Amino acid sequence: MSFSFNAAQEKASASVRVGFRHASAAFDRMQEKKPFFAEGGVLALNAEVAMLGGKTEAPRLNTTVDGTEIYTGRGYVGELPEAVAEFLESGRILLVTDADAGKTAEEISKALKGFGFRVTERSARDGGDADECCRLVLGAGAAEAAEAAKAAAKKLDAECVLFPTVPCEDGLLKGGGVRAVFFDGEVLDRCPKECEAAGAGLLYALPVRRFEDCYARKITARVVTERKQTETVCGDRTELAVRVLESGAEYGDGYACDRMAELLAGIAEKKGKTPRRRGEYVFLSACALAVFYTSFLSSPAIDTLVPADHDAALDEIARLTGRERVNLMQAFDFFDTDVYFRINYILGEYRMDLLAELSVQDMRAAERRWRRIYDDAGYWLKSAVTARDVLDAMSLAGELSGGLLGYAAATGFLSVMTAGTEREEGRKSA
Repeated sequence: MSFSFNAAQEKASASVRVGFRHASAAFDRMQEKKPFFAEGGVLALNAEVAMLGGKTEAPRLNTTVDGTEIYTGRGYVGELPEAVAEFLESGRILLVTDADAGKTAEEISKALKGFGFRVTERSARDGGDADECCRLVLGAGAAEAAEAAKAAAKKLDAECVLFPTVPCEDGLLKGGGVRAVFFDGEVLDRCPKECEAAGAGLLYALPVRRFEDCYARKITARVVTERKQTETVCGDRTELAVRVLESGAEYGDGYACDRMAELLAGIAEKKGKTPRRRGEYVFLSACALAVFYTSFLSSPAIDTLVPADHDAALDEIARLTGRERVNLMQAFDFFDTDVYFRINYILGEYRMDLLAELSVQDMRAAERRWRRIYDDAGYWLKSAVTARDVLDAMSLAGELSGGLLGYAAATGFLSVMTAGTEREEGRKSA
């Protein structure tokens, strides 16, 4: 009996040693790989985590953003009810999902019911309304589910928690009302590459946002809070998702690239195309704006142009976005003569400072890293968006934006630029 026991013990020890060697080898390979967004833009961890046996990591508090608790872990959907129970002792849960939730929605519902919770399931497209009295609303998916969940929680006077299934949403906390956000690395790894690229795009667009903050401080003397330097190198999609969420809370969505992204989505819909992810459009817009700002600041002879046609631009923006013309009027920045010449004078004083600020932003390198995230190296761009689309969106965004793009629109520069594109396209079609 003693011999059998010792033999079994030795066999078990050998298995442990073999397993440890496999784990160590996998970890060594992880260390050798380049980090996320290094050259090649490939996540280093996903395959190796699977080799380590798909270990489950219970949700733990990672950070707090604007008073909202952010939890991270891996493969813990089955344990999610225990975490949710911290916010709800008893009562019914309203589960609001969208298309991005996929099979995760079913897994969450099954886990909640298995734990003993009563669950009402609603689609975000239905507004997330519930006939029953629910004490907690759980939004699973992307922005659509989050917005519907927040609205439902406010209507029901209930707690709201979110379970994002993509790492590319920076506006989840907009408007407040979210108690906690849960990120599951295993779930995030299921989403398509474009979701990863959209999240990366939001981080890569931050230098252009910081430039616009610099312009606001120097030219318009607007008080702008100094933003922290968000790190763009992430180890995996969970870290990416958290960084994107933090940057969204830090910067908001009031920049020119945000206005352009909204208009690019509207242009795609009007052409009968399915719009891309918002983060993709934001990064494309940021790259285009960086080039435009450099060109505009390098050409000081701009005060002889005909003023822009605001009325026509207003009609086009209303058509693309579906917003009421009257409401859009509030966003327009109509320059009077005094304001125009005052900004023109100040811009002349700070022109070289602004160009120096732009020169330190290596957007070309960011473009290369970003394209390599895609399996097709970004070739989808050729069919999804045209140069004309980008210029149209930029010109219209100038009408809705303050800052340098708004000033460029007021001078008529953007109108002249897009008119030149129209003539060029007309010659090609002829």
